[in-house]
Amino acid sequence: MLSFTLSPTTQSLRLFVTPLAFLVGFMALPAAADLAADQQAIRESSRRYKEALDRGDGKALAAIWMADGDIVDAVGNVLKGRDTVEVLEPPAAGTPANAKPEFTIKDTGLRFLSPDVAIEDGAVEVVPADGAATLHGRFSAVWVRHEGSWKLGALREARGEPASGSETLADLAWMVGDWTVVDDAVGGKPASGKPTIEMRVRWNPTRTFLLRDMTITPPGAAADAAIQITQRIGWDPLSKGIRSWVFSSDGGHGEADWTRNDGSWVARTTAVLPDGSQTSSLNIYRYDGKGRCVWRSLPTHVGGEHMPQVNMTLVRKPGTENTEGAGR
Repeated sequence: MLSFTLSPTTQSLRLFVTPLAFLVGFMALPAAADLAADQQAIRESSRRYKEALDRGDGKALAAIWMADGDIVDAVGNVLKGRDTVEVLEPPAAGTPANAKPEFTIKDTGLRFLSPDVAIEDGAVEVVPADGAATLHGRFSAVWVRHEGSWKLGALREARGEPASGSETLADLAWMVGDWTVVDDAVGGKPASGKPTIEMRVRWNPTRTFLLRDMTITPPGAAADAAIQITQRIGWDPLSKGIRSWVFSSDGGHGEADWTRNDGSWVARTTAVLPDGSQTSSLNIYRYDGKGRCVWRSLPTHVGGEHMPQVNMTLVRKPGTENTEGAGR
């Protein structure tokens, strides 16, 4: 039985999800019957977790966590387990059944450190809705016997595929240009009653950074009320991967690691909001080679608030494209 943890980082679903899959591990316990009973109990906890996840029952998910249980996600955020999952809510009425990511758990094993503590390790593959950009990672979950039942005490997640040297900054050259952001929910047009988003991307003089400037204007607001966001995307020689840093005129800031996966670019983002709360999200960009880019933002943690997935399309304005190579 498979189950997954969500991080409100989940405002939707956590893409580096916590698999609570169970496969028989090994350990020398005093009696085989005791080991079999514990294995079955963990399997039952996993089944209940999965059922609660499917129906969006955050309270039931939280009940399977220890009160002091914590999550350390793939980018190093430390989150409280119960607080993270209990914000999950049932999907909105009319939400298609295929609107949620698909998870595959591999190479899973369980080992007991003591009769009351077990560690589960494994690999996870996540295919976001619409089947784009399979993501890979690993997890380690700690099960603890508490007051007669097995509960989650800790979860550790790790990105499974670090950036390679081939993912150079030149591969993002297609981003150069002036873009309008449209809402997929309204037929590919700027949505009335929603903020207007304009974006400009250009190289710095030495072509060591892509500079991305975004203006977000609330509906009906004057131009001076717009939020200005500035981002630098460059090759990080320390991590040997593409990394970005972003700053907002409202005082927020953040950073992200970028990797290419199955034709899409994935930016694993962490940020600090003006009020000091921390957020993280998975931003997926899929460029069609013809001046359009589908952008999906999958929130994985937004303070204690549940937020929906964002689906938008970037449309490049004619004549503003990069003329020194289309990039990939």
